[in-house]
Amino acid sequence: MGKGELSCGCTHCIDPAMTDNHEAALFRWASRKDVSAIHALLEAAYRGEESLRGWTSEAHLLQGPRTSREEVMERATGPRSGFLLAERVGELIGCVYLKDEGGTAYLGMFAVRPACQGAGIGRALLAESDRKAKAAWGVIAMRMTVISLREDLIAYYERRGYRRTGETEPFPFDDAAGALTRDFHLTVLVKPV
Repeated sequence: MGKGELSCGCTHCIDPAMTDNHEAALFRWASRKDVSAIHALLEAAYRGEESLRGWTSEAHLLQGPRTSREEVMERATGPRSGFLLAERVGELIGCVYLKDEGGTAYLGMFAVRPACQGAGIGRALLAESDRKAKAAWGVIAMRMTVISLREDLIAYYERRGYRRTGETEPFPFDDAAGALTRDFHLTVLVKPV
């Protein structure tokens, strides 16, 4: 691999030769013009062929679209909510939805481009989410829900300071297209910030 060449050959990933893999990533709040790119990233990370290249795919549990452009627009432009984006060389490589819930921020729709997973972007994006939510809304904790069958994801979040609360929420099967199984719920995780 030549100097400056990326490990997968695409322009999205972080150069593994960098000493701090996330130093080239820029973080910013999304605007309306980012909706299509966010939607495409969420679909790539969770469903379909590209998602199978990463470890966050839900394609073995759910088929069909993960979300819609309309839902992304609503969340991106809602009161006291928005998407935090991670970009490199002007290209979207990660996103996370944040919403102020009064003292706690809900974190969802967390995605890193499958070809870029494992390069530290997810860890950096979660840390930046903590900082942005605390600065914007004065929150003291972050909350998320994860599909209960995804023990690998739950373990990933636990390594980042999240803890299981013992609470669960029903999975919105009526809103989800193509459930291949219905033997799961959502596990609630919380982290102090």
